[in-house]
Amino acid sequence: MRNAKCKMQIGRRALAPIAFCILHSAFLCAARAETIDRVLAVAAGELITLSDVTAARDFGLVAAGGAADPIGAILAKLIDRELILAEVDRFAPPEPAADAIDRELQQVRARFPSADAFEQALSRSGIDANHLRQTLRDNLRIRAYEDQRFTTAPPTDEELGRYYRDHPQTFARQGQLAPFEAVRADVARIVSDERRATLIADWLAGLRRRADVIDLYLARR
Repeated sequence: MRNAKCKMQIGRRALAPIAFCILHSAFLCAARAETIDRVLAVAAGELITLSDVTAARDFGLVAAGGAADPIGAILAKLIDRELILAEVDRFAPPEPAADAIDRELQQVRARFPSADAFEQALSRSGIDANHLRQTLRDNLRIRAYEDQRFTTAPPTDEELGRYYRDHPQTFARQGQLAPFEAVRADVARIVSDERRATLIADWLAGLRRRADVIDLYLARR
């Protein structure tokens, strides 16, 4: 989660001073959060700390998905996010509207039972509402970039029929397979979403192969 930590430009030949920079940045984080933070990874020159993982979890920005190691699962997604943001910054998609960011922030606030609970979560994470707002802005920028870059052709009738036949459990209604025409729109949406997810996953795998990532959490395990 950006903009609360210093930016480091790390190349494959520039790793020697990284230990000092990480320690120095950890103390900056400690001063910010009034607690000793841990740097868990560096991705695309951005520090990712334990407080970042905590914030992503507490504010519902990233889900661990029932992983046995929730910290590692969330950290992996935050690493991917930084790699994606580095690409987004290169191509500069349109800036999200302020009211769109406001709606995202209201959705996050609505996950808490009270304003006090929301403020306590901010305090635990060592961030403020402005930093959270910036994170939500970046999420919208990522969505806009992916929507612009990853488009797929509409599936054909044959493809829709094949998916419907191959996944009957997905289209069961009250224990009975729903008629194809009744769920056609759902089939088309699922097929399109899966195709798009495959394109994004392949693209992200390429980013990972080219990226400079230091995963200190994984190294400690």
